[in-house]
Amino acid sequence: MMEMIYGWMKNLAFFFIFMTAVLNCLPDNRYRKYVRFFLGMLVIIVLARPLTEFLHLDETLEDVVSREMLEIEARGLGDRLEMGDVQEEYLLRGYESEIADQIHAFLQERGIVPVETEVRLDRDKMEVSDIRLIISADTADILYESEKKEKVRELEETAETVKRELSEVYQVDAEHIDVTIQR
Repeated sequence: MMEMIYGWMKNLAFFFIFMTAVLNCLPDNRYRKYVRFFLGMLVIIVLARPLTEFLHLDETLEDVVSREMLEIEARGLGDRLEMGDVQEEYLLRGYESEIADQIHAFLQERGIVPVETEVRLDRDKMEVSDIRLIISADTADILYESEKKEKVRELEETAETVKRELSEVYQVDAEHIDVTIQR
């Protein structure tokens, strides 16, 4: 506990030294209030860090930020899809591939082993219409059947959560997201 408090105090001291150096290096005072605002936000984060670690909110915050980043990337890709007739098919396949890669990385962040990720787009709206996932239960190294069943049950629960999150992120009805567990 004392080490944690000592580390927190050390981080605060370092941050205030850094903040002073940044504010003194500003060439013009007109940006000073914006830099102070940004550094003030960082002070709040530094001050709240021990509390978030103690309450295990850092993991929850990381999941929320990851999900928001995924939503931002999904919106950004959709906005860039202005095309001509010749390029449409290539762009459509590239967009589907990029979304599949995003979902693949999203699953890996959650500790799920994706075997196959397939995304289909609605051509008229250029929105995701269907998502098909095959994930691995990876029970080969488990000896007891009861442990295998427990791991598959936990994976099914995680898959439902992921299905709900993907439904929200890509604005797809959950019925159009197929998650298959490969045993």
